[in-house]
Amino acid sequence: MPKFAPYSRQAFRRAFIEWLKRNVTLMIAVSAGAVALIFLESVLLVHLVPDTAFKWYLLGAVHVGVVAGFAHLLHATFLAHDRRALMHLRGAWGEENTREELKRARRRRLIWGWVDSISLQAGDIDHLVVTRRGGLIAIDSKWRNQHTSQDLASMAQAAARVRLRAEGLTQTLLAGERGARHRARTNPLTVKPVVVMWGAAQDEVPDGAIIDGIEFIAGRRLITWLRQMDGYPVGRDAANDVLERLTTFRLKASRQNATR
Repeated sequence: MPKFAPYSRQAFRRAFIEWLKRNVTLMIAVSAGAVALIFLESVLLVHLVPDTAFKWYLLGAVHVGVVAGFAHLLHATFLAHDRRALMHLRGAWGEENTREELKRARRRRLIWGWVDSISLQAGDIDHLVVTRRGGLIAIDSKWRNQHTSQDLASMAQAAARVRLRAEGLTQTLLAGERGARHRARTNPLTVKPVVVMWGAAQDEVPDGAIIDGIEFIAGRRLITWLRQMDGYPVGRDAANDVLERLTTFRLKASRQNATR
C-alpha cells in the first residue's frame, strides 16, 4: 500500500503549524534561549574538556540533546494548550496501530489489502479493507484510556455513519462494474463496519462485543477476528480492481482538499 498519513495525523500537523504561527514571539524567545544554551555549553566543553576525540563526540551529543529538548518542549506546550490536538494525536495512534495489524493480516493472507484515510464531504473513512473471505470491512480506529456507555454509543453511531459513507463510495466507484466480475466475487455494496479499540480501554472489550449493531474489537485481537471471517469470498482480480479505484479516488480527494 502507498504510504498515506492518517487524517488525524494531518489534522494534528495543521493545528501545530497554526499554533506556531499564533505564537511567533514565544518561538523566537525559546529559540534564542536554545541557541544561547548551545553556545554556552560549547564554550565550556571546548575549554574544560581535554582535547580528545571524546570531547567532540560529547559536544555533538550535547547539541543533539538541546535540540531534542527544544522540540519536546514545543510539543508538550502545544498539547497543553490545544485539547483538540491531543484528540488528533490519539486518533493517529489508533489508526497507525490498526495499519500495522493490517500489514500482518496481509502477510498471513487474511486480506487482499486496504486503503487508509479516505476523505469524503460527509467525513472520512479510517480504513476500508478488502478481505479474502469476508467482503469489505470499514474499520473505525479509536484510542481510549477509558470510556463511558455514552462514549461507546457515540462510537457505534460514528461507525454506522462510516458504513453508509463506504457503501455510497463503492456504489459510485463500481457503478459500471456490477456485472460478472464484481457480482460473482464480492458484493461491493455491502460493507461491514467495526470499531477497533486501542489504548488501555481495549482491555475492557469482551470477545464479540456488539453495541447498537456495531461490533467492537480489541486491537490486539484484530488478526484473530479477521481469521474467523467467512462468508463473502473475494477474488484477486476483483480485489485489485477495488483497491485501485479506492486508491485513485483517495489521491484525487487529497489533491482537491489541498487546493482549497
